[in-house]
Amino acid sequence: MTISLDRPVHTSTATSVSYRTLTPRQQDVFHRALEAAAEATNVWHIKDIHEFTAAALGLDLPHNDELVECSCEGCPDACDAIAPLSLCAEYLDGDTQRPQCPACADDHRVYID
Repeated sequence: MTISLDRPVHTSTATSVSYRTLTPRQQDVFHRALEAAAEATNVWHIKDIHEFTAAALGLDLPHNDELVECSCEGCPDACDAIAPLSLCAEYLDGDTQRPQCPACADDHRVYID
């Protein structure tokens, strides 16, 4: 008995990506998308921008989530991860909430008063 599939099924399981591994085109798309999301006035446009950007970067973005860059302070590897906000830890830096990617949070979680 032979079983064949009509076409291969591809699903992305990546939850973060290193900015340094992106092509120049992907880096440009990422920056333009974040700028467009920051200027958008409709929450649904913002969500769509993040979903399309995640797909372009090969990331699996949970529903109604957004992409963020890791802003880990004192990271020994100068982290440049891009990940969904819901998977990141957050710390307070003064009055500003900063995201820390899952790998950094597991390895060296930041606590700032």
